[in-house]
Amino acid sequence: MSIKVKVGAAIFLIIIVIGTLSVFGMSQASTFYLTVDEYFEQKDDLNGKPFKLSGKIVGSSVQYDQQNLELRFEAKGESGKTVQISYKGVQPDNFIDDWEVIIEGMENEEGVIEASELLIKCPSKYEAAADGSTERTYESYENQ
Repeated sequence: MSIKVKVGAAIFLIIIVIGTLSVFGMSQASTFYLTVDEYFEQKDDLNGKPFKLSGKIVGSSVQYDQQNLELRFEAKGESGKTVQISYKGVQPDNFIDDWEVIIEGMENEEGVIEASELLIKCPSKYEAAADGSTERTYESYENQ
């Protein structure tokens, strides 16, 4: 075989490998991002598919088993609909009522979303303090 044929075959194989990895990588990375209200609208289309969900923490629903590191809570949407979420891991310190939560997970057979990741979005409300600064502390959010 000539060198041109070998180089051509090698380039062709590299292109095939890169293309295959790109297709599989994108299919694995495609995760739906939904609000709680959108989740209820598209629930039937999500069977067995991972998705990200954004909603507000319902403080009265929070149950945390510190020994087994199991957190159960509800997240609500703008319409007031709520969805149950289960997460295995440490409860974040800033897990406060009505703060926005983003989870990644899948719905189980009982209709509970089993979260593999849990993120809390801090509010972006900053008000001037008495001394004119805009610095806020964690305690000032708790007292709202």
